[in-house]
Amino acid sequence: MAQSSPVDLYILLFGGTIAMMLLASGVVGFILLYQRRIIRQDLAFKEAEAKHQRELYHGTLEAIETERKRLARDLHDEVGASLSALRLLVGQIHLNPSENNIIDNISSKSKILIDNTIDNVRRISNDLLPQGLEEFGLAYSVEGLCEKTMELAEITIFLKADNLPPVDNKISLVVYRLIQELLNNAVKHSEAETVLLTLKIDNNTLEIEYKDNGKGFDFAEAYQKRSLGLKNIETRTKMLNGTTKFETRPNEGLKLDISIPLT
Repeated sequence: MAQSSPVDLYILLFGGTIAMMLLASGVVGFILLYQRRIIRQDLAFKEAEAKHQRELYHGTLEAIETERKRLARDLHDEVGASLSALRLLVGQIHLNPSENNIIDNISSKSKILIDNTIDNVRRISNDLLPQGLEEFGLAYSVEGLCEKTMELAEITIFLKADNLPPVDNKISLVVYRLIQELLNNAVKHSEAETVLLTLKIDNNTLEIEYKDNGKGFDFAEAYQKRSLGLKNIETRTKMLNGTTKFETRPNEGLKLDISIPLT
């Protein structure tokens, strides 16, 4: 028994060493697998974030391109057509230089065309830079937008933007376009009769609350289809590092909360 004890001790030490090595290998292997998993998750997150940024970038470009196409169409169809008609009228004066009644008629028509062209140029200019935005602020311009929308459509808009302090011009312009998109959707798609719109600043954050009694929609389905209206609203908000919260269901109208930091 005395002679076998050292052998047993060596076996025990050897077995313990092997066990410790196996345990250490297991721990190291677990750490490596865990780190690989964390790296994969981190890469997946960064890839998703990069994809989202690409979508926002392309959405911004698409919104800009849409505005350009609309501007080009308005200039061509309205201003261009008026100027072409005016040119034809002026040409008729040369053909009838001595006919006073014809000249008076041409002159009257020309004045009407010039007045219409001036109105169209003012409207297009106002679309590019909303009237009074820089001079009188966001609340004034949004109020004018609401009044104009009610004149063109059978819809009632209740606006609350009392005592809204001055907002940076760049932020104001994007917010104006965002509200314009919301009201256009209310008129063209939601069939809403009433809109409640509130603008306020709380904790240096611009809060926009929108609610209508329109037909609503399935938000998940519309978002999956990347509805142009939803995409424009989200894109404009993300441009200002803001957040959006949609609440809507079919036949239950739309409620939207938008928060935009002013810092």
